[in-house]
Amino acid sequence: MDHKTAAIILCAGQGSRLGLPGGQNKCAVPLAGTTPVEYTVSSLLDMGVAQVTIVVGYGAESVRDALSDYDGSGKVFFVENESYLRHGCNYSLACGLMDESVSGMERVLIAEGDSLLDRRAIGQMIHTDSGAAVLVRPKRYVDPTRSVITVGRDNVILRYVYDTTHRGVFPKLEQDETVVGESMQLWLFAGNALRRLRSLLEEYRLEADKSDTPMLHSGVYSINMLGEKTKPVFAEEPERWINLNTQEDLRKAGKASWLIKS
Repeated sequence: MDHKTAAIILCAGQGSRLGLPGGQNKCAVPLAGTTPVEYTVSSLLDMGVAQVTIVVGYGAESVRDALSDYDGSGKVFFVENESYLRHGCNYSLACGLMDESVSGMERVLIAEGDSLLDRRAIGQMIHTDSGAAVLVRPKRYVDPTRSVITVGRDNVILRYVYDTTHRGVFPKLEQDETVVGESMQLWLFAGNALRRLRSLLEEYRLEADKSDTPMLHSGVYSINMLGEKTKPVFAEEPERWINLNTQEDLRKAGKASWLIKS
């Protein structure tokens, strides 16, 4: 076990595009004998993460119920995002990284609760020695209508682009920049990068709490502000990734034999 690495899983969103029953969080939908959040938590712990903090909001009880097997384990913690209806995913990230359960950790993995990744790919990230890293799959997988696109130079990620309108707007590239690939929504931060991200998110949350209007930034907003040169970690199993945004994604996940723990 790595006693220095914690993970944060963002599970506060409504997932309105899925059309689920009221109070049902998409990260806790039953599929392939598990749920997305249970699969991710078990994968992280099995691969050596010391503890996992879950940021809940919409349908919080369904997420807690999905993880009831971890009650009393001392490895799974919950933090409530009470503003999930008002602010965007970046606010959830602030709630997670500022929680006391994560405060003493030297390395933090950040995951989206609706992203299902192969266990080996998760292990690749846990064991990377970079101060800032992101799991990536090659450029051929990029779909501008739904992908978080990694933009970089000399095989280093400089920024992330996500079209929240889902219209398929491709990023404008600066001189010598290129699309490196698709972010698989699993980041790792340590050392100075982690300290800087904590500071940025603390400032962001203070600003959001005082704001008269919603702050709807995606989860890559503060990560982009870091200005870090981030190492891309190319997934060994790029086909084994399902991002749960549509009913078709749910059907695909329900048939994914690799989600079943052997």
